[in-house]
Amino acid sequence: MKIDIEKLKHTTIAILKGIADVLDEGYELFSFEAYKRSVYYQQGDPRRHTKWYYNNLKSIERRGYIQIDRKNNSIVLTNKGKIKLLENSDEKVIDGKWRMLSWDIPENLSLKRQQLCRSIRKIGYKQVQKSLWACPFVKADQVDLIISELKLQKYVAYLRVDKTDIEAHLLNLFKKSIV
Repeated sequence: MKIDIEKLKHTTIAILKGIADVLDEGYELFSFEAYKRSVYYQQGDPRRHTKWYYNNLKSIERRGYIQIDRKNNSIVLTNKGKIKLLENSDEKVIDGKWRMLSWDIPENLSLKRQQLCRSIRKIGYKQVQKSLWACPFVKADQVDLIISELKLQKYVAYLRVDKTDIEAHLLNLFKKSIV
């Protein structure tokens, strides 16, 4: 059986968004059993949907995006799951401030540096200079999730600025992204 990577990615994001939506309503965790029941009553053949969602849920748990505590009957979205949602968010709200990252990450942590670059690119950061990146989007404030997940706090400086002397350059860099 051939795996459709795009369908798997779409399903992963849909499930994580569903969990995040419930958690955004003020719940610290929510019932794993209630989630399984809600999936059971989806349209179509409930047995097929339940098994399919349950298998995807287990896969998402194995990849570290959620934690399922079967003893306490709860699901928690992990930092890795929050990062996945952030990277796949198409939110482009701007507030006139620039989020800037600068770092000096040692060579022995080059793989983490590459991971950081990949992740911040996905959330909208663009490279201004060798180790200076900028982003105008409000969602970029959540970059601390990525930095802490990679354990790079002592190497990375995060700035949120109202005014900069490179504003024209930044606006030119983001002219296609800012609508």
